Parts: sequence; C-alpha cells; structure tokens
Amino acid sequence: VGMLTQLSDPSKVFTIFLPDDLAFAAFGIPSAAVIAALPITSVGGIVSYAIIPGEQFTSASIPNIFPNLQLPTAITLGPLLGAIPLQLSTFPSTRASDFWDNNIPVKTRDLKFKNGVVHVVSKVVAPPSQLLRDALYNNPNLTYFKAAVAKADEGQTGLSRFDSLLNYPVVNMTVLAPDDAAFQGLLYGLIYGALLQQNVPMGTAAAQAAALSSSPDVFTNPAVSAVLTPLAVRGIIAYHLLATPNPKTNAFEPNIRVFSVNFPPGPSFITTLVNSSFAPHPGILVNTTFTGLVVSDLTFTGLGTFPPGGGNFAGTAANVITADNHAVNGVYYVIDKVLLPQ
Repeated sequence: VGMLTQLSDPSKVFTIFLPDDLAFAAFGIPSAAVIAALPITSVGGIVSYAIIPGEQFTSASIPNIFPNLQLPTAITLGPLLGAIPLQLSTFPSTRASDFWDNNIPVKTRDLKFKNGVVHVVSKVVAPPSQLLRDALYNNPNLTYFKAAVAKADEGQTGLSRFDSLLNYPVVNMTVLAPDDAAFQGLLYGLIYGALLQQNVPMGTAAAQAAALSSSPDVFTNPAVSAVLTPLAVRGIIAYHLLATPNPKTNAFEPNIRVFSVNFPPGPSFITTLVNSSFAPHPGILVNTTFTGLVVSDLTFTGLGTFPPGGGNFAGTAANVITADNHAVNGVYYVIDKVLLPQ
C-alpha cells in the first residue's frame, strides 16, 4: 500500500499498533489471500490507521488519564475544512497494567526497533469511515433520536445545533443514543400523563398516546407541542452527550471520545452537556464491569425518573445495545432507555 519505503527509513520513527495473524483472523481476515482480494484502499486504511508517524510512544509514555490520549495516524482524509487536511486520530489508553488502542487490548507491548516501537494488538483497530451524523441518522433503530435532535435544534444556529456538532469533523464526542423503543416508551408516558391532566378518560388517553407516540413524527405534531417543547427535548439530548470542562474557559463542552474500556471499573459519575447550563449537576451514573481487558457489562443511569418523583438515580439503568460505534468525530452507544436529567 506504499508504506514500505517509509517504514524502512532509519531516519524516521513510528509507533505501530500491529495486528498479527491472529488479530486479522479475529477481524474476519483469515489469510493473506483474503488481503490480496481486498480493495487497495481498504487495506491501506487498515495499515495507515495502525501507524503513528513521527514519534515513539512506549506503554510507559501513555499517560493514565480519562478518557485516553489522542494521537494522529498516517491516514489523512483530505481538506475537510477549507484547505486543512484532517488526520484521523487513534486513542491509546492505560490503566494500572492494562493497555488498549481505542477499545482493542494490547497483548504484547514495547517491541523496540531501530526506527520505532511496536505494540501487538489482539484485533485489527479499524479506522472510522463516517461522521457521527451519518452513522446515527443511517441507523434504522435511531429514527426517534434523529427526530428529537431536529426538535431540539429549533431556533438554534451554527454549532449551537446538535446536528451541526454531529457533522463537524474535528470534534471528539461521545453520544448515548436511545433506540426507538426507548423513545416510544417515554413519549407514550409523557403524552398519556398530559392527556389525563386534561381530564381525558383513561382508555381514550391510552389510545391517543399510543397512536401519537407510534411515529417519530410526534416531535412535529402540534397536538403535543406543549409537551415536547424544543427546550425540554434539548435538555434530554444534551444529557446524552458526554462533556468535560474546557481547561481554558471551564465551560463544559462535548470534547471527549470515551470507549467502553475508558470508563472506570464499578460505579462512577460522568458529566454531560447539561453541565454547561448547570455546572453542579452530578451527571450520569455509569457502571462498568470488566472481564480481563474487555468490558463485559456497561449500564447508564439518569438522575431523574419517570414518572417523576423518584429518588436520584433510582430509575432503571439503561443497558447498552451496541457499544464503541466508532466515527470520524466520536463514538456512540445505542442504549435501551432515555436518560432524564431531572
């Protein structure tokens, strides 16, 4: 794929997260013959994403920070922002004696060579190919999430719009995206409760709530505009974007790409974009279970409950349906409940 000359140059240095034959097999590539049959661009992407040019990072030089270290790889996507080329990043991390690249465990570390250092990974670390916006909006199980983002963006401009953030290539974001069933359940409850407050009989209220919540078009239905206001929906979406303070301004920004292995073991609290408007908010309760270097269970619990009135973080935890869905500008998780910030 055109990298051999560079890798053979003793005047250059590299860090390589190298997949061996077993790693390729675990990725679904069992032989060199399969490699030979793949498009050159696909193979080039795998090779280039494994290579960090210009520096040697031993495992000891990867800091134990939350969530990870961001390093530019040999993949350049071209001028996505005017004339500025975008280098795809990879995200190595350590904790105690553990070591990963993105969410892939390193099984052999610190192999020193004349022009670099190699870490052998247990599976191919695949480069992302889509922006978060495309990945989320093209997921057939996230149609309500897409509609909720559009509702939350009403009246907003520029990067104040969630849609724009998801489509901005140079950010690092972590998105918790409730699936369609999760949104349907919450919307049914909200609409049903509002109808009962209007003295609609229970049977009629249940039927109307079921009909209204059966389609993501509910977010633009004027019949429920008083329930699903842009402000209320915006608060919910903001609670599903992880965020930390900008060290220069202390303003909370959606600026971290958290893979499942980056969450601390056991229960912990992670702040979200809600903290940008209410800094003391405790955030989201995350509970992570590790089996070796792999996360075997991961749940998220919101502060609020539905119906309202329950204790803080007393609601049922959201389970992860799919984790570590990697995009150019972040990572997203599909979860089975909508998290409520209050």
